[in-house]
Order: sequence, then structure tokens, then C-alpha cells
Amino acid sequence: MALHSGLSAQRRGIALIALPLAAAIGACTGCAPSSPQAQEAVSDPVPATSSSISPPKATPSLGNSPASSRGQQSASSQPSTIAPTKAPSSTATKTSSVAETPKSSETSLSPLATGAKTGASLKALPSSAAPMSKATAQLFAAVNAGKPKGVKAAIKNGADLSAKDESGRTALMRAVIKKNPAIAKELFEAGADPDVKDDFYESAFLRASANGQVATLKLFIDGGADITAVNRMGGTALTVASENGQVQAVRHLLRTDIPVDHVNDLGWTALHETIVLGQGTNNAITIARLLIINGANPNLKDHSGSDAFKLARERQQKQMLTMLQAASKR
Repeated sequence: MALHSGLSAQRRGIALIALPLAAAIGACTGCAPSSPQAQEAVSDPVPATSSSISPPKATPSLGNSPASSRGQQSASSQPSTIAPTKAPSSTATKTSSVAETPKSSETSLSPLATGAKTGASLKALPSSAAPMSKATAQLFAAVNAGKPKGVKAAIKNGADLSAKDESGRTALMRAVIKKNPAIAKELFEAGADPDVKDDFYESAFLRASANGQVATLKLFIDGGADITAVNRMGGTALTVASENGQVQAVRHLLRTDIPVDHVNDLGWTALHETIVLGQGTNNAITIARLLIINGANPNLKDHSGSDAFKLARERQQKQMLTMLQAASKR
């Protein structure tokens, strides 16, 4: 009887110890959801779809990169604003865009785009060409191929002589660029305008001057071309002919009313251009002499304060300097 009483007392002691222990274990179990991992699991908005029930190997592309982890955390922080059925596609979209888009959009900019952004402007942007008729397309093809008969046929079929290509150039301008006087004459006599400017602010008249195409140049001048026309740098036909060393074109242009001392946007006259760009060649010296004989003033100064003598001296053009000194004494 005493033994039975001792066992009962011992059991009551164990029970008294077990109850607090059980309570402590229960309390710890109840605290489990308050851990960060548990909270993330509870607040995860991903629905129980076939993709979420499937084994983890179905989603390695979303979980293997830091970008996908950031996307999942962002989605889990706002479960009420995301529709459960759209969460996986939204996360995938964010992940792919983060992985594929460069950090800085400027790295994909072309030099042209970067210059435009900073206000730089080197040349006019080509305009989009209007759709051409069949006859007009044949005209441009014939001009580019150098076929006068094809040009005549296209004109006869009603080709538009004022049509422009993707660079704003007419068929006449293309003929001058190709240095084909026969086709240029055919187009001009058919009514093509030599004064139409392209996207680079050049005309057939100015281009013929720069190229030294004297027959075509004479044709245009006699036909009423605008001799006061200037290019994008403010240079006249005489200016561009001089800077390109076109002696015969200069001779012919000096017979017109183009001002011999016209100043372009750089502050240079045709004489300045001849010295600066002519590099002291025989053609440059001949042109400089022709300009002075026809009234060019070698004492005119450019924007830097340099006259023709100083420009020649700085470039060590001894023959040019000797000619200038001799010609200015007349």
C-alpha cells in the first residue's frame, strides 16, 4: 500500500513537470509563423496551379538569378494587388525584361543619336522619298545606269522630273553626280530644274561647279540657273569651284555676276578657301591669281583676323605667297 502511494506521488510529479514542458513546446510551435521564412510562405500569392504544384525543376529559370528573386519578393510584398492567376506570367515578364534590357539606354545609342541629343547637327537628315510612278522609277534607273535612251523613253512615258530619291536628289542631280553631261542635257532641256536643293543643301548647279563640269555649268547658267545660290556653308558656285581647284569652272564663273569677295559662314572668301583647302598646288595658285585679277581683295581678314598673306605664310606656301605679293602690287 505504501508502495502504491509512492508510485502515485511519483506519477503526479512527472505530470507536473510534463505539463509546463508541453505548454512550452506548444508556444514555440505557435510562434513558428512569425519567422521571416514562414511569413514569406504564408504571404506568397502564387496560386495552386499546375505549375506551382509541379516539382521545383519546373521553375529553375525564375529562381536561379538574382533578378528573379527580386521579382518574387516584389510580388509577395503586394499580394492584394496582383491577380493570383496572372502572377506567374507577370513575374516572368519582369524577370525577362530585367535580364535582357541594358542598364543604360545610352549604350545602344548610335553616335548620331547621341549628337542629336546634345544639340550637335552635322548635316540635314534625309527625308523619306515619295512613292514613284513606274515611269519615274525607270528614269532614275536609266540615269544611274548611264543610259540616255532609257532616259528619253522614261521622259516620253511621263516620268516626273521633280521627283526625288531618298536623299532628296532629283534625276538631274543624279546625272550631275554621275558626271554624265549628255543625260544632264537631256533632262535640263526636258524641263528639269538645276536649282532644286537636296537634303544636304546642294543643287545640280552647285555640284556641277564643284565637279568642274564646264559644259553642264555653261548650260545651266545660259538656261537661267540661280547664280546667287549657296550651299549649307554659305558658299557660292565660285567658292566651291575655287576650293576644289576647278580652274576652267572658275574662269567661266568669273564672267557672271557672282561677287568675287563673297564671304561664307566660316568668314572665308573664295581666295581664302583656295589657300586653305588648295594646299598650294599649281591649280590653287592659278585660281588665286585669277581671283585677284578679277578684283579679289587679298587684304580681307577672316574671323580669326588672318588675311590671304597670313594664311599662305602659316601654311608655308611660298609660291602662293610670292604670287600674292606680286599680284597685289599691280
